[in-house]
Amino acid sequence: MKLTLLTVLFGLVMCSVIRAQVSAATPKIIIERVDLQGAVHLPQSVKKQLVAALMHSEYAENSDLIAEVEDKVVRAEIAGWPDRENQGYIGFSLTATSKTLRQEPRLLHVLVTIQVDEGQQRRLKEIGFRYVGTEPATARLDSVNLRKLIPLNDGEVYNRDRFQAGLHAVSRAYHEQGFIDLAYNVERQSDDTDRSVAIFVELNEGKQYRWGNIQVIGLDPKVERLLKSQLKMGTPVNPKLIEDFYRDNESLLPVGVSPQSVKWQRDAERATVDLTFNFSTPISP
Repeated sequence: MKLTLLTVLFGLVMCSVIRAQVSAATPKIIIERVDLQGAVHLPQSVKKQLVAALMHSEYAENSDLIAEVEDKVVRAEIAGWPDRENQGYIGFSLTATSKTLRQEPRLLHVLVTIQVDEGQQRRLKEIGFRYVGTEPATARLDSVNLRKLIPLNDGEVYNRDRFQAGLHAVSRAYHEQGFIDLAYNVERQSDDTDRSVAIFVELNEGKQYRWGNIQVIGLDPKVERLLKSQLKMGTPVNPKLIEDFYRDNESLLPVGVSPQSVKWQRDAERATVDLTFNFSTPISP
């Protein structure tokens, strides 16, 4: 049996009507009022934007309204106070609750109360290092020298950026001795009695890599010999040597080349790195 155009259109209209009726019949929750408490470090402009974004928002009765509200608050707190951890405030918590104000057919008006705990400003108690798979006595870099690489003194207000810069320096120090697979894990322990935080860095040094075959393409023979003399086969891998060579011999190298163009090929089983320097490849403008 063939369907006429009128029949098809009638069917589509009826489907739309049914969907609209189902949608209208689904109970809704609407946020009528928002009470935001405790976000003392959040700028007023951010607070107003957050409250405005929550006000009059509608949710299905079976949705997780509280979880969605808390997610919006967390994102606003992070974006509105990006320097939180640079000022010593590590982590925060929040709770949100809802209370019915009035009820209409298929519509529930609620008050949402949000309590934000921005935590306490903490000072650094200590930074310690633990070695995974390596005895401290045989570690390539001892904890005393590693600690000096982190520009954050005990007793100072914790600062995330300075701590991260120190971790980068620690990683670089290991890489310059051939431990290019170094992995680390950071554990923080807060003490509410003196508002301090102790940090422990677990280090897994991994294997010490050594230079393997060094291939150089398109470079003056004298400069090539100079390069290979600084990257002798069998000596520990040190990325800084490559950076230094490019910097110190810039006038002898093609325009636009950089250490980032060097091709590294690792052999994890033999713990070696082969390098390919290709100076003949044209540099895009």
